[in-house]
Amino acid sequence: MKSKFGKVILAGVLGLCLATNATAATIKDLQGAWTMNGTKCEDTFKKVGKTIEFKDRTASTSTGLLISGSKVTGPNAVCTTKSVKKQKDRLSATLSCTDSMIESDMTQTFKIVDANTFQRFDPFGDNMYVTYQKCDM
Repeated sequence: MKSKFGKVILAGVLGLCLATNATAATIKDLQGAWTMNGTKCEDTFKKVGKTIEFKDRTASTSTGLLISGSKVTGPNAVCTTKSVKKQKDRLSATLSCTDSMIESDMTQTFKIVDANTFQRFDPFGDNMYVTYQKCDM
């Protein structure tokens, strides 16, 4: 279950990063560290020189994501975008995710709130979502 949770988190951000009709500046704005609303960035990440790393990527409580270029690293998996469709005020991304044992495709829906916030919607509840904040590190 831990692995699937990590993939779902990654799915939202990777779609956010790669799926919009964004300019390079917009993608540049999405680079860096993100964490679930209510989670402190300093509890999830550490700065090592000029880079940001997970304090403990294997921790089951890690809710962070690191975006560098088109690569999104989460607690348990890495995803890549296969396709994206606009659905009203949201985007739906089909993703290919890989953890240490399994590769699978999934669809994730999300909404960009602003440059520092996005919402990842639960596939089983249209009004259920998790909010992520960008870490300023």
